[in-house]
Amino acid sequence: MHFSKTSEYAIRVLSYLHRHPTQPYSVAFLHEELNLPYKYLTKLMTQLHKKGLLNSIRGRDGGFTLALDADKIFLCDILEAIGEALESNRCILGFEKCDSSNPCALHNQWLKPKALLEDMLKNTSLASLHSTESIKF
Repeated sequence: MHFSKTSEYAIRVLSYLHRHPTQPYSVAFLHEELNLPYKYLTKLMTQLHKKGLLNSIRGRDGGFTLALDADKIFLCDILEAIGEALESNRCILGFEKCDSSNPCALHNQWLKPKALLEDMLKNTSLASLHSTESIKF
């Protein structure tokens, strides 16, 4: 499993805002600072604002800040905000119908890793991503 580009960008932007909480940051600034596509970033920031993860401040000195403390924003919240929540009933092989009564070839092997992944997404906060200095974003 890997994060989509949208997920990567959302986590990187929110992480940046967490690490630099002194002022609101414009999309133009974040575009330059994080080297993310401007139009894509504009849409992403609007989406994160609508879902309550960002505050938007209008005006010349406006921009975006975190709407919640970073220890209250979890990876699952970020994924849900951008419409990429982990679908717990989704088949790893892509079959439409896959459950314990009609399992795919990997159904039983996928149960434990899927539960671990869900647990990690639900319990990893934005703040906890920055618990050590060596982390790269």
